[in-house]
Amino acid sequence: MRILRDIAEKKYGTAFITDYVFNETVTVSMIRMKDLGKVRRIGNYLLDSLKLIRVEEDVFLDAWRIFQSQKGTRLGFTDCTTIAAMGHNGTNNIATFDKDFTKMNGISCIGP
Repeated sequence: MRILRDIAEKKYGTAFITDYVFNETVTVSMIRMKDLGKVRRIGNYLLDSLKLIRVEEDVFLDAWRIFQSQKGTRLGFTDCTTIAAMGHNGTNNIATFDKDFTKMNGISCIGP
């Protein structure tokens, strides 16, 4: 809860989500919950409370470069789009439970 409060208070800057992460979140939520109403609320909450960053070609190509060059990590392509979007938007903070992000140079993980 402290992390969510800090994010809401913009302690780490403006919080954003990429369209790739939005897609992954609502898709996995639908698979697990099988309840469109709940998933719709999750999606609307994300859209209402976070800035949405669309992955354009320059971010996509940077993500592909990051994906191909990773060593010692097993980040998915969506994770790499997040890293690329972070670089394009001037932040190095990420709220995540994925330990592979801690292995990336220049990334500051906000989480437990």
